[in-house]
Amino acid sequence: MARTWRILKGEKVKLRDLCEDDLSRCLLWLRDRRVTKYLDFDLINIDLVQEIRWLKTMQSSPNDYIFAIEKENSKHIGNIGLHRINWRDKNCMLGIFIGDMESWNKGHGTDAIKTILKYAVGKMGLHKINLHVYEYNPRAIRTYEKCGFKKEGLLREGHYYNGKYWDVIVMGILDKDVKMISD
Repeated sequence: MARTWRILKGEKVKLRDLCEDDLSRCLLWLRDRRVTKYLDFDLINIDLVQEIRWLKTMQSSPNDYIFAIEKENSKHIGNIGLHRINWRDKNCMLGIFIGDMESWNKGHGTDAIKTILKYAVGKMGLHKINLHVYEYNPRAIRTYEKCGFKKEGLLREGHYYNGKYWDVIVMGILDKDVKMISD
């Protein structure tokens, strides 16, 4: 059962439900190590059939909301999602990536995060949004802090990349903090 089509408008980006037509582009991004080095999964060998199966699973899950991120010109540049939504405790995990490297460092990710946070708190009634980020991704850490996330913990050497163990930083934001950045 697919949910109703959603469109969320930010200042620089529009978020819309991810659809099958987006998946070929996503596969290109997910096969690029410059993009996936920041993700908590490695999908270099994934194919379109597997990606379609994944999308159908996400679309039918009441605990995952996946959006495509589009620039003002309707160009799909990445994805953002609320994952593992715990409706009882009113929390979830945030995941985002900008796959279109020409769109890096232009504020699209920040705007996408602020837009989905407003939706998560204002429309879904979530209390807390969490995320994990690798210590070697200072650009993302700055973005998350700019959006109001606070460092809450550390998973020491919780990620292996490029022959080395790296710390995973645990960050979170509460609904009251989202409301402050929205006002």
